[in-house]
Amino acid sequence: MKQAKSIAMFKKAKPKRTAESHQPPSTEARTSLSNLIATKNWYAVSLALSSTSDEEIEIDANGAINQDNILHFALRFHAPLHVVDLLCNRYPQCVNKPDNTGKLCTHVAAKYSALPDVMAFIISKNPAAAGCPDNHGKCPIHYVAEFYSKHCIRYEDRYVTTEDFMLQVVRLLKQAAPQSFNLEDEDERNPIEIAIDNDVGIRVIKMMQRTARDDWREMKQSGQGVKHEVLAKNLERSAKEARVSLLSNDRRNTVIQRIPRVDEGGNSSLKRSFTAKSA
Repeated sequence: MKQAKSIAMFKKAKPKRTAESHQPPSTEARTSLSNLIATKNWYAVSLALSSTSDEEIEIDANGAINQDNILHFALRFHAPLHVVDLLCNRYPQCVNKPDNTGKLCTHVAAKYSALPDVMAFIISKNPAAAGCPDNHGKCPIHYVAEFYSKHCIRYEDRYVTTEDFMLQVVRLLKQAAPQSFNLEDEDERNPIEIAIDNDVGIRVIKMMQRTARDDWREMKQSGQGVKHEVLAKNLERSAKEARVSLLSNDRRNTVIQRIPRVDEGGNSSLKRSFTAKSA
């Protein structure tokens, strides 16, 4: 009985062929998927996604949330892994579509402190997005550095700290997109500077510094000793090209090219914020 009632909450209301058909449907009948996500009714969301057809689900009463951004919306409310999995299966286009601010699901998961298992799942669905800059030049690691400790949920049954969660997420992004640790956003700040400004734990900062340092050394070796400014410019340009490529559905396994192209012209806004001593 409870299961049938929960499914009914998601189904689109159908007008009754009676004299009372002009009456608005009940609040329960008009409950949309977005509303139940916003109230974190994960049981009902899971039930609807696994037991209800697309025609019967009303995603959002106002139409602001749709099949292209419902996963982004759910990640803002810390949707658990099983809900994220169901949403990806039902609306797979969400994984590759940016929202109206240019953020892909990986950016949203990073900004709203998705737990490591959710972040690992989102990265596995679209690995290239892990190092892709959004409209503000921010990669997921930039959002982790700025917001993760602010939005992270602490569970009473977990004996881990926010910093422990953050270390795991940073490690996932290190494996997926190490070059993004050296990129600056539109405000000319890289993830390490952002992390320091937001009082992120020292263990997380040290991991970010080592990642940036090691990847920078690898780029220099691959570029056969070209100038710092040249490597930086190519790093920034490759990230922008990768975003264009990703959004045009020409996917690549990596976002930023490992071997930079030699280009002696122009200056870069990228600057070093780490040293061997600080790492």
